[in-house]
Amino acid sequence: LRTYHNSADCDYSGQNIIIPDFHRCQALGHMGAYASSFQGDAGSLVGDLTDAAQPNWITAHAEACGLDIPEVERLWHRFQQLGCDSSGVLSQNQAQQVTQDVFIKQSLRQVPRDSNGGITFQTYCNAAKWMSSAQVEDKLRGVFKLLNRGKPVDRNMMKRILSKLYEEESEETISRLAGIFVTQIDTREQGEVDEDQFIEWVKTMPFETVNALLEFHIIPPEFQDSRASASQATSRASVDELSVPVSEETLQQVASRVHSRDWVLFANKLGFTQNDLTGISKKVGKNVYQQVLEMLHTWQRREGDAATCRVLDTALRDGDFIDVANDIFL
Repeated sequence: LRTYHNSADCDYSGQNIIIPDFHRCQALGHMGAYASSFQGDAGSLVGDLTDAAQPNWITAHAEACGLDIPEVERLWHRFQQLGCDSSGVLSQNQAQQVTQDVFIKQSLRQVPRDSNGGITFQTYCNAAKWMSSAQVEDKLRGVFKLLNRGKPVDRNMMKRILSKLYEEESEETISRLAGIFVTQIDTREQGEVDEDQFIEWVKTMPFETVNALLEFHIIPPEFQDSRASASQATSRASVDELSVPVSEETLQQVASRVHSRDWVLFANKLGFTQNDLTGISKKVGKNVYQQVLEMLHTWQRREGDAATCRVLDTALRDGDFIDVANDIFL
């Protein structure tokens, strides 16, 4: 997490400071940032039933973690690159040698470990699944925990964080940036920024910006797109079939598939703002499936005959639900 203090996004007057370079925490860094929110091996250790040399190593993890086999294969390749041992465990020493980045090192300390302090491949898969499907707010709470182990961040702590990120900057510059950060976000004037204030502040940023920074794909979108294109060439429903108004059964299918993942961008592609979604949440309550279904019903009522399968298919693909679109409309 670092300040775009050399870009046009930062106003040193304190009116428009942006501090979201979450790309600093790629791969293991992301995993550690969100570690407090996902389960580890949950008492069911695939490593106790098989090992990396067995042919069912990939399929066993796919079944245990609820992932597709191609996703697990990609994760296994990444995990091996990080330096796991022949039993599929990233040792404590090896994990600390992956990077010298202080934030990633801190994030690794939060990751669930086995009895010997290692990170199992199953934990790595669970973390990747969480990162690809968790709600934006849950991810933001994970990011906040990186700053000061979840404790409120005051000006002195912010100075320490910024000094680690910008070792070349003067103490005066660091102090000024820390002051701007706390002053802008601390709307209650309590002298520190707590988790809820941090979340509300990030939510004031453009949705596309926040979503892009927190986005995580086990299989990169360009690979998914190429696979989808090949499939479309041979088995996609015809244009005429997709031009029909969407059915209630299809809306329920979509809601059941997307509600457990981050579906805000999908809703955005259908024309819904964050305020619209907040209103829907207040209307139907905390049941996320019902929230998604109500959003889809609202879209259907608003668009009438224009609420077609083609429009819904496009929104799913543009909203990072290519797999769902393939399953329902191919």
